[in-house]
Amino acid sequence: MRVLIRIAIFFYVFLIMVIGFSGLILLTRRTELAPYEDFLRYVYQDPGAGMIAGFVIAGLMLVSLMLARIIYYRQQRERVVSIDNPKGPVTISLNALEDIVRRMGAAIPQVKELRPVIVSSRRGLKVDVRMSLNWGSNIPSLTTSLQEKIASKIQDVLGKEDHPVSVRIHVTKIMMDLRSKPDAEEDSVANPVHFHGYRV
Repeated sequence: MRVLIRIAIFFYVFLIMVIGFSGLILLTRRTELAPYEDFLRYVYQDPGAGMIAGFVIAGLMLVSLMLARIIYYRQQRERVVSIDNPKGPVTISLNALEDIVRRMGAAIPQVKELRPVIVSSRRGLKVDVRMSLNWGSNIPSLTTSLQEKIASKIQDVLGKEDHPVSVRIHVTKIMMDLRSKPDAEEDSVANPVHFHGYRV
């Protein structure tokens, strides 16, 4: 499947490059329009050439639709986790798992903001967490505990304790709690520093 994805990317990039390069040549007037006009006139007037051109265009459109469909279903399949139950298969959306992780972050006072992205692969689930922390948080202890809780919770939801779950955390911001500023200002007013003048 990955080979087909690479072929699709190469196909679209090649097609866009050809169209863009041809457009730049025409816009910069690097070539005359006469050869293009002669070619189009030949294809239009000759039945055999017109049929070949029609098959080529139809083939490109068909290949484009097939590759787009492959990419779409590939992305849709990667956004769910399948569980084989005795009564039939069950699929769980990764968006639902991301909501669970987001709520776990909201329950931690030190976490200001948490944005998870979960990707499913043959090796298991990969959880990429970007979050902002409050000032004074113990980052090593907090992130280690959060990684263990996220992995354990996802395995518990899926009912597979042996299902591999890797959690990567990226701390993007450490934010100061603005509510502590008025207290600091009150302390400075309550305990003013008196000026005693200069001593020589």
